[in-house]
Amino acid sequence: MKKIKVIVFCILAILLVLVMAEKNRILSSDTAPKQMEEDTMTSKHDEVQIEGINNAENTTENKSAENTKEENEDVKPTEENQKEKTAEEKQDEQITKDKQEEKTIEDKQNEKTTENKQDEKVTEEKQEDKTTNDTKQEEKVTEDKAVEKPAETNKSNNATENKKNEKTVYLTFDDGPTASSLEILDILDKYKVKATFFMLEPEMKAFPDAVKRTVKDGHGVGLHGVTHDVSKFYQSPESALKEMQTAQETLLSITGVKTNLIRTPYGSIPYLTDSFRKVLRDNKFILWDWNVDSDDWSASNKNYVQDVIDQLKTLDPSKHAPIILMHDRSGTVAQLPELLNYLQKNNYQTEIIDNELESYSFECHDRCYPHNSSKAQ
Repeated sequence: MKKIKVIVFCILAILLVLVMAEKNRILSSDTAPKQMEEDTMTSKHDEVQIEGINNAENTTENKSAENTKEENEDVKPTEENQKEKTAEEKQDEQITKDKQEEKTIEDKQNEKTTENKQDEKVTEEKQEDKTTNDTKQEEKVTEDKAVEKPAETNKSNNATENKKNEKTVYLTFDDGPTASSLEILDILDKYKVKATFFMLEPEMKAFPDAVKRTVKDGHGVGLHGVTHDVSKFYQSPESALKEMQTAQETLLSITGVKTNLIRTPYGSIPYLTDSFRKVLRDNKFILWDWNVDSDDWSASNKNYVQDVIDQLKTLDPSKHAPIILMHDRSGTVAQLPELLNYLQKNNYQTEIIDNELESYSFECHDRCYPHNSSKAQ
């Protein structure tokens, strides 16, 4: 800018010198008035020239300022462009960095997945090896057992065959309990057989321990009344019912067991008529007679076991399983093991009578007795 001003100033000075020289020339040739007029004109002209010079300088300065402003404006967009470019570069760098991190995470996950697959493969191989070994061991054990225990297989086959040929028998004891009851229970326990005891109410009160053990050992229990007297028990249907209810209450008080099983004194024939049966049946009592009479109560019968065996051989098992009548007395105890041995050797399986079993009673409607039952107690 200074150089431009100097150049402009020099030009103006030269012009001024030229103007002054021209003025002197004119003055030397004209008159004085004319000289004065010219001086005035010269002064005005000088003012105009100076004003022109000032205007030129101002114009030059304004142009310089405008150029500077334009240069600044050109520089400013360039800086903004550079800032925008820098921001874009940073975004690109961040995106690149994020992609690299994602790739790193994926690589780690892939590595972990590969490790897990390898672990699973190893585990599967171990399990297969273990399963194979276990299977081989089991096969070997099975083979060893098959080789070592052929006798047991034969025993099992024999047991199955015996089970098919088993026959049910019901052992029953009347008139107890007595002083012989515990002996009878011991023998039954020794042979692992079960029986059913039809008990009298006064005897239950006299031997409560025997009653409790009978229940504890898993034997069946039934009622035989109170008096065992024909004239009293069969006096009326109500008297028979009353005796059974009294015996039922006594058994319940001693053992906590309520039974509806009954056997009437001397059996249901000939005294238990239809009216008696109806009253007992209406009160939920279940009547049981017998189809094999041991006669063990008779002093003249020295071997009641043989009588029982003879009846078992002639009994038709398709009609009903044997129901053997015996009594709770000392004469029965002595031969009881012999009877139990026979039953076991001939595949008889003893069962107890309970409230759910279908009952059995005499089918003789002409008031007759079956074999020897007229003597039965």
